[in-house]
Amino acid sequence: MPVAAFLFALATLTGLAQTATQNTAQPAPSPTPHRQTPKAPKTGSSQPIPAPIQINRMVVELDPAHGGMDSGSRISDTTVEKDVTLALAFRLRSLLSARGFTVVMTRDADSPAEPNAAGSPLTLDDRAGIANHAHASACLLLHATGSGNGVHLYSSELDATAGAPPMDPWLTAQAAWVAQSQQLEKQLATALIRAGVALVTSSASVRPVDSLTCPALVIELAPEGDAPDSINNPEYQQRVAQAIAGALVFWPSRVQPPVRLSAAAAAVTTHAAQPKHREAQP
Repeated sequence: MPVAAFLFALATLTGLAQTATQNTAQPAPSPTPHRQTPKAPKTGSSQPIPAPIQINRMVVELDPAHGGMDSGSRISDTTVEKDVTLALAFRLRSLLSARGFTVVMTRDADSPAEPNAAGSPLTLDDRAGIANHAHASACLLLHATGSGNGVHLYSSELDATAGAPPMDPWLTAQAAWVAQSQQLEKQLATALIRAGVALVTSSASVRPVDSLTCPALVIELAPEGDAPDSINNPEYQQRVAQAIAGALVFWPSRVQPPVRLSAAAAAVTTHAAQPKHREAQP
């Protein structure tokens, strides 16, 4: 082959090789990126923290049972329950006021403070409403009986719950306060025993105690001795009242209102508190 022809052929082959190399090395075009639709932000599921439960630490509520046409139980031929409970309430009010407490009473006369009709007694719901409106640190329901001796203390039979629901169920509102009521019961019991007063402690779901949103106890006064009318002995009543008032002096610094539960937390504890079927007053 002539040299010129050979050189021409070699140049042609070299050019073709370079073109093939360039075509092979050229990167493929980038694909069009997929545009994602932005997601809507999640709505917050957390609920606002419930406000703390209000309590007036230096307020005590007294509920002398019965009154007006409702005389309560008959202690003797000359003594009825409504008179004994009111007399004990007056003694307690005087002693507590002297110790700096504000005392709220459901009645301070034979007839109730706010009767539904002339001479009619306050209903159980009326009494609970007065107590709950006061936000008292202690609610004492005063009763009297001719059976037994000394003082009978009753706290609610409801099972204690971890806190109070957003809306208090009327017949089981006390459930959130049971633990505090039991603490108050221990404090009063210690003072009464030291004062030499015969004592019985128990639990009973007696309305309206189960509807109260405060540390609540039923305090039932019985005769001092064998004679039923010994329940009217001024010295005996004063000793009982002094023991109770003296114990309550330390209570404002110890009482702790329950937490207010969120709706979700309250739903978990709804099974805990169930009303019992005793609704009559002792």
